Parts: sequence; structure tokens; C-alpha cells
Amino acid sequence: MPENNANIIDDKEKIIFKGKTELITKIIVIGDPAVGKTSLLTKFTSNKFEKKYLPTVGVNIVKEPVEVQDRKGKNALVNIMFWDIAGQPQFYMLHKPYFKGADAMILVFDVTRSSTFSNVKNWHNTAIKYGLSGIPKILIANKIDLEKKIKIIVPMIQHLADELNCPYFETSALTGKNVKPLFESLARKLLEFKQRTSK
Repeated sequence: MPENNANIIDDKEKIIFKGKTELITKIIVIGDPAVGKTSLLTKFTSNKFEKKYLPTVGVNIVKEPVEVQDRKGKNALVNIMFWDIAGQPQFYMLHKPYFKGADAMILVFDVTRSSTFSNVKNWHNTAIKYGLSGIPKILIANKIDLEKKIKIIVPMIQHLADELNCPYFETSALTGKNVKPLFESLARKLLEFKQRTSK
């Protein structure tokens, strides 16, 4: 009798698992060199921070499953393929194939370097040029742990986020501040976007 009950429980768990929404998505992570794109992904996927800067060559692809709840409170698994795209000019010619088919974009800048903030619009415009105007996006103000060196203040970030019509997060890949909430928020946005556009 106990064995039969165990089988029933196992069967129920299988049914619940099969009923869970599962989504596979591609997200491009874009911005100038050394703004912390790779560091943010590394912090999120392995909780590590590499102090030595190693520039990305072309593109680095990382897969990470993120479990979130949809608006109805149901669990969903969003499998994200992060395309961490090099910011160096010599790789610009490769952007079109790298950007192709993206479901969302993360725009990253360094709060201690004004030029990286100014260039966010250029990165966004490039994405629009390659047909990514309607996808979810998030603006990231990274390196907020460097408090004494900050040049981009919150009203400036808010203004740009309003212009781009997207939310923003202030993050630190070093301390991990807002890193997990950022990616969970994006996963929920992707889920809602996919459910809305698939109707």
C-alpha cells in the first residue's frame, strides 16, 4: 500500500512538472568595452567576480535557467541564452548576425565613464536598425560600488530610461547588488512578452 501511494505522488509530480511553462530565449547584452557586461553575467551565473579585465572576443554565449512566476502565479522556467557581445569597434561588422533573432536586450553602461552613457543610444539605434524595435529591454547602470567616481546621477539615468521606454537597474558586479533582481525581472518581462505576442 505505501508503495502505491509513492507511485501516485511520483505521477502527480510528473504531471505538475509537465504543466510548467518552459521558454527558451536569446538576450543580447550590449554596451561599450569594459562596462561590466561579462562581469554581470559571471556574477549571476556563478557568483564570481574577475578583477582582471579580459575583453570579450566577438561574442560569448552563456545559458542560464531562471525560474519565475507568471502573472497568474504559476511557475515558469525561462532558459536564457545570453549573447555577451564585444564592444570593441573591430567587431562591429559582426553585429548583424549576433543581434539576429534576439528576444530582448540589455543595455549596459559604466556610471564612472560618461562616454559609455552617451553611447547607449548608439547601441540602441544599432539594435533598432537590425529589426529589434519591439522587444523588451532593460538599461543597466553598472559599477555603482565606485561611489567616489560616479559621474552619471540618477536623474540622468531616469531620463534616458524614459526616452528608451524601459526600466533601469543600478548594479554592481563586484558586490552583486541588484544582479539577481535584474535578471529575474527580465525573465518575467520575457515570459509576459512571449505570452502576449503568441496569442
